[in-house]
Amino acid sequence: HHLSLRLQQSSGINAEYGEEIMHLTLHPAMLLFSLIASLLPSLPESYRNSTAENKAVTPVILIPGICGSQVQGWYVKDSAPHYYCSKDSKGWTLLWLCLDCMLPTALSCWVDNFKLDIADVKNLKNRAGVQTKVNDFGYTDGIGYLDEHKFVVQFEKLIVGLEKLPGYKRGISIRGAPYDFRYTPNTEVGQQYMIRLKYLVEETYELNGNSPVMLIAHSMGNPYTVNFLRIMPQAWKDKYINSYVSLAGVFGGASKAIRSLISGETEGLPEIIVDPLMMREFERTAPSVYWLMPPAYLWGNTTLLMANNRNYTAYEYDKLMEDTQIAKGSELYALAREVPLFDADIGVDVYCVHGKNQPTPLTFSYKENTFPDSQPDTINGDGDGTVNIRSLELCKKFKRLKDYKTVTGFLATHLEILQRQDVIQYIGDLLTGGQGSMNNETEVVF
Repeated sequence: HHLSLRLQQSSGINAEYGEEIMHLTLHPAMLLFSLIASLLPSLPESYRNSTAENKAVTPVILIPGICGSQVQGWYVKDSAPHYYCSKDSKGWTLLWLCLDCMLPTALSCWVDNFKLDIADVKNLKNRAGVQTKVNDFGYTDGIGYLDEHKFVVQFEKLIVGLEKLPGYKRGISIRGAPYDFRYTPNTEVGQQYMIRLKYLVEETYELNGNSPVMLIAHSMGNPYTVNFLRIMPQAWKDKYINSYVSLAGVFGGASKAIRSLISGETEGLPEIIVDPLMMREFERTAPSVYWLMPPAYLWGNTTLLMANNRNYTAYEYDKLMEDTQIAKGSELYALAREVPLFDADIGVDVYCVHGKNQPTPLTFSYKENTFPDSQPDTINGDGDGTVNIRSLELCKKFKRLKDYKTVTGFLATHLEILQRQDVIQYIGDLLTGGQGSMNNETEVVF
């Protein structure tokens, strides 16, 4: 049975946006994780390391967003979409982000390796003959840069900034928790990640002289973190978690997720090289993309897409899936929406930082006879360039919110916020007892 949950009136969602509070359901897999989490022993003795030489600092674990983790693959397949596509990787190779794989002649080969088998939505898995794993779990190579050439930076500048603090070292007090971002927390892969994250927190705590851990999440890593914390026992959180820092949290979905499913999204890569319709073939199999679709309880009757003389809102996703003939789309959306993007009461102190005043896709409009296989015109609203402002501002509703800051101007977009020196300084202040923990909403202009 599903456990029915309700966001409480105190979350402020209903009061601010005038919408009904959504009834949330907890997928049986999440209930199973909750049970496992309560029964799992502390970190096995074999995983523990001596902490005698480690200076006690507040360690951090970095949790990336969608497309923010390196994912490796090993494939031996019977078939491939083209004669020039390799059917045998001959060992582990980088699938995300493989820049060479994004070239026009290679992209369809990559999609065939990276898209999921959705024949059974309750048992999502890789395609036959393909294995995947995240790179460097517990360390930082899998989240610093996304590609092997180190062209696409992710957390690296933040990591370098933290290394300048006394006592902070990669792999000990600065750790990464990459995950397979194709999946949602209620899938088997998502549940395995939650268990690994629990052990990583405990190990990091012990490596740093029994110091509670600060979790720092970006983008979709925030809903992942929320779902992890909302299920862990309060006594465990009181012992192991110092605080949680949310960077650009996508707590109420993002309109861009709709374009990903309908016409494809190149994830910041140039469309002149990367075909969004080819990317769409992969994106339509990833439950995480459906998870990020704007939820009706927050977005109500806001028009999100216009095509063929029809306006689509968050209440009409099933019709949208039908009209665009997305295979298993309604089932994948139903799976994803069983897990909330936001919960105000997660039992830890929270600090929020996000950008605003950046043109952010809000509504997509298709010209006649172009839907859904052409790129739409985009009507922008406020946000950080990727996540809409109403989604970002849900961060204000955490019951144990300690500080809330917004950034504007240069480097205020969704990904660039990880490169901002003032944001890095702010986190450093939180860790070292500086001025970062002041309880006021601050407009930071870089």
